[in-house]
Amino acid sequence: MPTNKPHPASQVYLLIYNTVCAALWLYILLATASTLISSRDILAVYTSLEAWTRCAQTLAVAEILHAATGLIRSPVFTTFTQVFARSVQVWGINYAYPDVTGPSLAYSAMLLAWATADAIRYLYFAIVLAGYPVPRALKWLRYSLFTILYPVGISSEWWLMFQATKVTDNQPVAALFAFFLGLYVPGSVMMYSYMLKQRRKVLARE
Repeated sequence: MPTNKPHPASQVYLLIYNTVCAALWLYILLATASTLISSRDILAVYTSLEAWTRCAQTLAVAEILHAATGLIRSPVFTTFTQVFARSVQVWGINYAYPDVTGPSLAYSAMLLAWATADAIRYLYFAIVLAGYPVPRALKWLRYSLFTILYPVGISSEWWLMFQATKVTDNQPVAALFAFFLGLYVPGSVMMYSYMLKQRRKVLARE
């Protein structure tokens, strides 16, 4: 969440926001990994972490306002696209269709990808906002792990939405999901290209 040299009060707010988000996603990451290791029931991941994930992702809606008001330098359209897609996923798919989401390995894979990427991302920005130098290893992880995590996350999202499309008895909803599924290809290419561009730009300074 690059900042645009905010007012001190805004900087404190952004520091708190990023710290809270980092803590939430780190908890989700550790809890997902722990549950997968300790439980033979894959459904336990959904049962114990669906509400936490929905809460953490809903909190990210604030980032659209941050970008729109100039509080951060992130492009509004890119921020909206990513937050909107994930919001549809946690509310319209994961929460609304527990019978297809809960037992699926794709849900656990999605959580591991989301939580790893976001715990690192929010921690990175929290350190920047706190005025400390970012460790080189953390910066590399921030701008490199997405090359693996993004395909895992996006393919898991697609699969879960596809499964929901197959079981819903609401035709308008099924049509809307089918439309979103079609958008995943151009949307994911756009986002992945944007992140690659950011990686080259940031790591080239090292």
